[in-house]
Amino acid sequence: MGERKKALVLSGGGARGAYHVGVIRALVELGWMEDGRGPDLLAGTSIGAINAAALASGLRVAQLEQRWRTMHTEDVHRLSADLPLVTRPFARFLLHSILTSERRNGVTPALPRQEVGQSAWSCFTRLANLFRSRPFRSLLDTQPWRHTLAGWMDFARINSPAAPALLIAATELQTGGLEVFCNRPLRGRPATRLGIEHLMASSSIPVVYPWTEIGAGKYWDGAVLANTPLDPVIELAGEDSLEIIVVMMTPWNSDHAMQCVTGLPQDLAQALSLTLDWALLASYRVAFQAISQRNQLADAVARLQAAGLAPPAGPLPRPMALPTVIAPLEPMPLDWIIDYEHHNHEHLFALGYQDALRVLQQNVGEPSSPTSAKLFQDRPQ
Repeated sequence: MGERKKALVLSGGGARGAYHVGVIRALVELGWMEDGRGPDLLAGTSIGAINAAALASGLRVAQLEQRWRTMHTEDVHRLSADLPLVTRPFARFLLHSILTSERRNGVTPALPRQEVGQSAWSCFTRLANLFRSRPFRSLLDTQPWRHTLAGWMDFARINSPAAPALLIAATELQTGGLEVFCNRPLRGRPATRLGIEHLMASSSIPVVYPWTEIGAGKYWDGAVLANTPLDPVIELAGEDSLEIIVVMMTPWNSDHAMQCVTGLPQDLAQALSLTLDWALLASYRVAFQAISQRNQLADAVARLQAAGLAPPAGPLPRPMALPTVIAPLEPMPLDWIIDYEHHNHEHLFALGYQDALRVLQQNVGEPSSPTSAKLFQDRPQ
């Protein structure tokens, strides 16, 4: 058994990622991780990868909060040029809340000159042909996000021995396989020199955002396959003892989560929100069950050895403590995913901070158990 290491795994969820920041503040204040340094291992998907990379860059909590506070919708995305010209006024109307920040007081900026004069008649008569006649990659363009994040990150530090190990999950578009980029050697491959492309790949929401090309590969958001990439974290730790904290933005306790859903979805937004939350949660449940099964196998091997029987040939599984899960008590609204505005950020800072304190303070003094989960979904007193 090697040394004891700490790992922080951050899930995807768009603008909900401000929740991570509140959790990180609590982790620093409680002494679980050092401000400006981070734990031994960081892993993330989508916005989780971005916040993890910011920690690996050496940002302190106050600096990370400041970057979130000054970020607005226009700093993240804009309408994609892939949309045919005649459809763009209609798209702007439908996506007004996604494309316009509170900084503009909800006022839509003047239309670009080439969009003025597009009539409803021309839209409907030419729409089908235009969509068939030109390539389409995404609804929104993330060039503003690329520019914003370039100002957040210190890639020289991320790729240096001074940074924590950083794992970034993405989905290979043409094979559907999970790709994990890491600044340390992993799975027999040398360390990847991480850059802005890897962060964009991990956060390229299918259809909504364009895929990202890295070398010969094309990548979409890692949340398609692994919203909380636990397996590569465990693999990277090797024989070292590992304490894992997972930060999710969906209620983890399935019984409680279902109790929060008091009725059937009443509109498209509610249906999409519920579908997304359960999809994001599913990959973590699979990873969590795999750890539980690994622990059951390790327990069976120990019983064989205690009875004087030879265990199966090959590497023997070792038990490991199940992750501590920090998650909200109630499902978050769908529109929080795309609400990159100050009021939402502040609310999520506070929510993440409170949830982290609730979980970690209840966890004080509890023995680390390899066979039972540390789940704290009780309502605040």
